[in-house]
Amino acid sequence: NTIYPIDTYVQSSADNSPKYEGKFEGAETPTLPVKTSQWEKSKWGKIKSTPYGNTLTLDMAKAAIDNEQLGNGAVTDFLAVSLSSTDYVGHQFGPNAVEVEDMYLRLDKDLAAFFTYLDGKVGKGAYTVFLTADHAVAHNPAFLTDNKIPAGVWKDPAKQLNSYLEEKFKQKNIIHSIGQYQVNLNYKVIGEAKLDEEAIKSESIKFLEKQPDIALAVDMRKAQTTSIPHDLRERIINGYNIERSGVIQIILKPGYFQGGSTGTTHGTWNPYDAHIPLVFMGWGVKHGNLTRETHMTDIAPTVAALLHIQAPNGNIGKTISEVLK
Repeated sequence: NTIYPIDTYVQSSADNSPKYEGKFEGAETPTLPVKTSQWEKSKWGKIKSTPYGNTLTLDMAKAAIDNEQLGNGAVTDFLAVSLSSTDYVGHQFGPNAVEVEDMYLRLDKDLAAFFTYLDGKVGKGAYTVFLTADHAVAHNPAFLTDNKIPAGVWKDPAKQLNSYLEEKFKQKNIIHSIGQYQVNLNYKVIGEAKLDEEAIKSESIKFLEKQPDIALAVDMRKAQTTSIPHDLRERIINGYNIERSGVIQIILKPGYFQGGSTGTTHGTWNPYDAHIPLVFMGWGVKHGNLTRETHMTDIAPTVAALLHIQAPNGNIGKTISEVLK
């Protein structure tokens, strides 16, 4: 059940919102309470999609600290803890669900208990914590459209794009796949048919930018010289890896994503999907707050500066000097 009376959950939609929320296998509705005690042992993996996944993770963190005697030596120890139930619950139920609000209320209490444990185990003011996320999240498209905001679930157009390119170049299967909003070419087919890759990319971009859900399609190797907003250009360039990336980056219109009709997902550039919290607290940290733009890549050099050590060899971030005493 909820940790507090459900009528106090004013940041959520109605608990039974099947149009927006996913549900557990075997459940009739996406509602609380969830009777986890009745799950079969083979289904216990579902615990990650409940607040108890966070609780168990923090219990494991305490066990690691106790048994590895972290914080007892002369050398700094680093413990990374991933509270991933926030991700699983969010994906399944969407950001407006009672389940999500309840999870964060429970996580707040779990973190308070964990910090109290650290105060007693390591010493108050003798440890440093940073708390952040790897992404934010989009609203459920049905929720947005019901509130008169344009949105939708984007369908991968690889099949249609292949048909379009086949008509242009008289060759099948030029596109290998579209994944993570990037177009991947079938270089085996292109090489055997001696096709012009630049012409293929140009025609692909023409096709994609005519699709109703797509705002932009960008040649990733030419992002620096493409007429797109600076922030988008920078993110495309930073995310490009010649060995792993596709050749065209697809930017959807706000409110659109590739995923299911219930719950939600992430992976777009928009502020609702990319704006994340960052909290530093404890030893070496100055009291205060900051509203200027920072990035998750700034965490590593900030921690390095706090410890007076060299930043990692792949570092591209900058020290958040306001954090340091």
